[in-house]
Amino acid sequence: MRLKRGNPLKETSLAPQNNASGMFNQFIQNPIQWLMQKQITIPQEYANDPHGAVQYLLNNGKMTQEQLNMLTRKANELGIKLS
Repeated sequence: MRLKRGNPLKETSLAPQNNASGMFNQFIQNPIQWLMQKQITIPQEYANDPHGAVQYLLNNGKMTQEQLNMLTRKANELGIKLS
């Protein structure tokens, strides 16, 4: 029997924090490791495919479109252009 967990991205505070820039830098340096520390796993086939990884998270309910939109806005505010 598998226990159903809540949305791990929702449980991880995405609100601005004092260490938000440090967390962001950790994410940029190694996004897969950062996600694994948050207990969010992405299949190895998406390790070098950011669009595939995001689609995987959306398709599996681990991230909502609203969360993706917020992250995209934050990246744009920091001058990071996501394609």
